[in-house]
Amino acid sequence: MKISFKLLNFFELSFLCIYTLIMKKKICVIIHSRANYGSVKSVIKNIKKSKFLQLQLIVGGSALLDRFGSVVDLIRKDGFKVDKTVNFLIEGNSPMVMAKSTGLAILEITNSLSELKPDIVLTVGDRYETISTAISATYMNIPLAHTMGGEISGTIDESVRHAVTKFSNIHFAATKNAKKNIIKMGENKKNVFDVGCPRVDEVKEILKNKISNNQLSKNINSSGVGYKIDIKKPYIAVMYYPVTSEYGKGEIQIKNILKAINKFDIQKIFFWPNSDAGYEDISRGVRKWREQNKDKKTRFIKNLEQKYFYHMLNKAKCLIGNTSSGLREGCYIGLTNICVGTRQNGREIGKNTTRINNEYKIIYKTLKKILNSKIQNKIDYKYGVGNSGKKIVKILEKIKVNSQKKLAY
Repeated sequence: MKISFKLLNFFELSFLCIYTLIMKKKICVIIHSRANYGSVKSVIKNIKKSKFLQLQLIVGGSALLDRFGSVVDLIRKDGFKVDKTVNFLIEGNSPMVMAKSTGLAILEITNSLSELKPDIVLTVGDRYETISTAISATYMNIPLAHTMGGEISGTIDESVRHAVTKFSNIHFAATKNAKKNIIKMGENKKNVFDVGCPRVDEVKEILKNKISNNQLSKNINSSGVGYKIDIKKPYIAVMYYPVTSEYGKGEIQIKNILKAINKFDIQKIFFWPNSDAGYEDISRGVRKWREQNKDKKTRFIKNLEQKYFYHMLNKAKCLIGNTSSGLREGCYIGLTNICVGTRQNGREIGKNTTRINNEYKIIYKTLKKILNSKIQNKIDYKYGVGNSGKKIVKILEKIKVNSQKKLAY
């Protein structure tokens, strides 16, 4: 009898293991850019660990291209299997090209989803590829989960973000106010969750493990071109991206920033822009400036591995530009952030951020004041405490949702 009982337990346990393996909920995460990957990395790490979820990865767009840092290589280096790659980025720099790439992305993503047959598709933020993902998943009756919805900002991102909210079935908001905004848009509050920003998870985890100044300097100086950075000495980081609603003005805008920062005898780490319409204007402005001026302690980088990127930000005197990293990660680590122009207009900010217009004199005066200041910013938990990925995965494991949705006023 004892042997029979043990055998019964063995068979029951084996059946349970096989059943769990077979019945795992398939979560397809779609990554199209450097920013996308940083925004969802902690989520895919936790999906991979889950006993109840199966991770599927589709990587496409600028994440496949060398001129934007070959993010797909970083994804694989981090130990993730890429199930599908999708090429849809049309050569060019105009809003028309951006619109065409959006359409092509729908075709390519649809093919991949048809083969992978996920239970839920997870998309990130507010880029044009995000709305392509939303349209594909919705028309294929696959429930859509969306991170970082309900926020307010400038450019076309604002419209894309809210449109994706209306396509989405599950909402992972980064702040309390964002959650309120999503519910005001008629979304079912049972499916709207304030989980914080997953990018904060990575900052928290990475900064726990200290690295030497020599190691950080070596990695920065092996990336990009220009002046060799000595991480022991003061430096600023510069990240300025295209403002799609101000197409054609990028060259003037980046010139204002370059002119201002080079009035100061301090090291600069400059990151090339993303693939949004207008990136060529910014890139051309940088190339012209380099031809006409001596590089004054400036290093130009396409991409920096996330581990080194966050340690670099943590040691910087300040960040200047229009990236949301200054608002999200910068808020958490207390990084002084000068937010230039309209790209982030309306987005929630912490005490670390100063908003200014894109005018040379204003940029110069603001930077001078900050570089002469000895005030240290405090950590702000507006965008979470570093456990967003775990929260999202727990919800995905348990939630039952239908692809059909209705207004919930």
